[in-house]
Amino acid sequence: MNGRSAVISWGTPKGSKEAESLNKQAFQLAKQKKLDEAIDHWRKAIYINNLDPDYFYNQGLAYFETRNLNKALDRCHEAVRICPVYYRAYFLLGSIYSKMRKFYQAKEFLEQGLILQPENVTALVNLGAVYSILKMSDEAILTFERAILLSPHEIKAHLGLGKIYLARNDYENANRCFKMVIGLDPDGKLGNIAKNSLMVQQPDMSASDVETVEINIVKSDDPDKLYSNGFQAYLNCNYKMAEAYYSEYLNIKKDDATVWANIAICQLRLGKKDASTSSIEKAMQLAPRNARIFKQASIIFDACELREKSEKAARKAIELGKKDSVTLTLLGIAQFENGEIQDSVKTLQDAINQNPNNLRARFHFAKVLKALGQLDTARQHFEEILWTQSQTPLKEKARDELIGM
Repeated sequence: MNGRSAVISWGTPKGSKEAESLNKQAFQLAKQKKLDEAIDHWRKAIYINNLDPDYFYNQGLAYFETRNLNKALDRCHEAVRICPVYYRAYFLLGSIYSKMRKFYQAKEFLEQGLILQPENVTALVNLGAVYSILKMSDEAILTFERAILLSPHEIKAHLGLGKIYLARNDYENANRCFKMVIGLDPDGKLGNIAKNSLMVQQPDMSASDVETVEINIVKSDDPDKLYSNGFQAYLNCNYKMAEAYYSEYLNIKKDDATVWANIAICQLRLGKKDASTSSIEKAMQLAPRNARIFKQASIIFDACELREKSEKAARKAIELGKKDSVTLTLLGIAQFENGEIQDSVKTLQDAINQNPNNLRARFHFAKVLKALGQLDTARQHFEEILWTQSQTPLKEKARDELIGM
């Protein structure tokens, strides 16, 4: 002990040369993006020496990169079982649980890791984001500020702070944070998010003021003000007002794919399905390499029961790199509806592997299994939906599916 500090060490038996050689080969394979081969090399290294936490952590990280979250979780838990002060495994566990949307578990492991390495900026930013999701805004602010104190140019911390202040309607502090992000990343993705979030004007109008707003915005020729007010209306779930602002904005800037995508969401929320599909198709045309827009298009087409279009948009989103659990679910549902049952099974299984809490993927996976006659497995998935603590309409649908099985 030295004052309020302590040095903790943990020893593990030295491994064999063969196991370490496999570990080094696995690293080289991972650098070449040959993750399946790297995972196999770490499996062999663990077979030779199952007391080295590095091997378990490294394999867990590779599983995480391949989106096999359950196996990544298992490997990291094994690493901390062997070595309780292995902080990197705690941080990775926090990331895995966040991906699985198990935010209380993510919080627990990130906090434990930060006890062991309190100045890890990335972990602080991740914990701040988890606090934000859990509505622990005071803790999130303190955590983001701690990250900024350690690393003043940490863009994600400034952006996270800005979002919290915006949610609190503290526009002055929100603008301060967003302007910092724009200064640090003027032409990048996070900079664009900050620009879109920056409040030019603080609208204080309610939904009952929409008709007045629509008259006033016709007179405005300031696209930044129109966008800002539309974005704020959208955040407040005032979709009619947001649509009005965005429409006027698009009269000035007709080629803004992001705003065409935004207005498509508003129109869908307002029940204007034809207008929504038309707007998202315009966005896709203007931004043919934007994975986020194609994912959003798949969501809109799915809601409008345009299965072929939903499948095509989901495939394009995945091709462009948006291979997340939601996109895979959309693709799997469309495949099933279009009669591609075997493809649907694999796609929906991949969606569940990425996020076991994706109840929509689980529900449709069970429906596919039921259609294939695999009734016991289908029943198990339907029952898991019934057991979940979430309040979701899928519970009633799961009960209906179970009737007569």
